[in-house]
Amino acid sequence: MAGLQKILLVEDSAELRNLYKLFLERHHFTVATAIDGEDGLEVAKTYKPDLIFLDIMMPKKDGFEVLKILRHDPAYHCTSSKIVLLTNLGDGTKISESTRQDMDGYVVKAEITLTDLLDIITSLE
Repeated sequence: MAGLQKILLVEDSAELRNLYKLFLERHHFTVATAIDGEDGLEVAKTYKPDLIFLDIMMPKKDGFEVLKILRHDPAYHCTSSKIVLLTNLGDGTKISESTRQDMDGYVVKAEITLTDLLDIITSLE
């Protein structure tokens, strides 16, 4: 897992954010966190992550807005970062075609386990 060592986790649920962070750090990843979309943009600008797990439903800026900014504004240094959306939206109908082109994956939080996170990372390397 040498290629995607720096992970940014943008998740408004403190419980999930802490759980994912601790798990990934135990597997030798460096993890920065953000509590909402605006915070995620600020952290991304200085952290320059290899991979971003990005919640969709968040206060301030939602994940769709953040994704578009990260993909299209070079000031954030994330145009080539891998970005996986995290959501509880079950059927994915709210994800437009343009959003699908900007993301590298989509995960329904209620359907994954912690070890699935490792599988996702491996699949993106």
